[in-house]
Amino acid sequence: MVNGVTRKRKAKTPPGPRYSQWRRLPRGQSQNETRTHDDLAVEFCALFRLALRGFGFSAPGVERALRRSRELTAAPRVSGPLMRDSMALGAMLLEWSREAPYLDARGRPKVLDIQGSGITFESLVAKHLPAMPLKQVIRMACDTAEVARRPGNKIALLGSIMVSVARANDNLYLAHAIQQVDQLLKTSLHNRRGAGRKRDQGRMERMVTGIISRAKYQSLMRELRPQIYDLLQRVDSSVKHRQPTTARALQNATAVSVVVFVAQEDDLERIGADLGPLRRRVISRKRKP
Repeated sequence: MVNGVTRKRKAKTPPGPRYSQWRRLPRGQSQNETRTHDDLAVEFCALFRLALRGFGFSAPGVERALRRSRELTAAPRVSGPLMRDSMALGAMLLEWSREAPYLDARGRPKVLDIQGSGITFESLVAKHLPAMPLKQVIRMACDTAEVARRPGNKIALLGSIMVSVARANDNLYLAHAIQQVDQLLKTSLHNRRGAGRKRDQGRMERMVTGIISRAKYQSLMRELRPQIYDLLQRVDSSVKHRQPTTARALQNATAVSVVVFVAQEDDLERIGADLGPLRRRVISRKRKP
């Protein structure tokens, strides 16, 4: 349009692409902002590529995975089924630690007979992992959780109900990481698409970052572990009270994940930390008489 007059495109001139690389960004975006946008995409891809190398993939193996993924319009469902057994084990340990038939007079998990009728480990396995052989469940529980065999063909839950995939095989550990990344990205995309809507329509997404002395990291972890464990126990209770109880409700079911992890990063620039305020505070303390 020039001076209010719309010019017709010549018939021989093919129309250009409907959206160019620049038009996809918000109106008024500067070239510097566009470059930063692209650089963030490079950082994002580099993190995933380097993470795969850290998980033991060779450089050709990473490239092969990238090539296979380029034509996909949806991510394959591989990690979920791999995690199903460990999640079922967690649910089994939760029942063992809470339900009255499995608790002693002091409210602690009973030492159970492994096999037999009635309240036994075998009865828990039949409910939560019916397709898995009993011996395999015992091995998985003892290898990945605070469970141990006891004399007289018995088994005990010694501590928390946490299932540690860090002790599992490489595939299960990678599947666990994929599930965390998948849920994080879906949450971020959901909140980004819903920006500007009512706050209660978003999904909770919180991050607390602080600077501490490296020597005090372990003491912080000792302080945080029981707090996080108690929080997740309450989450388990809240979820259980809201589980579907009818076939109709089950048809409209959804999965809710609360993921908590404590990260440590020595590259302060990567984490976006600013040492300025701390540095000024340290200097001001030195100057005080």
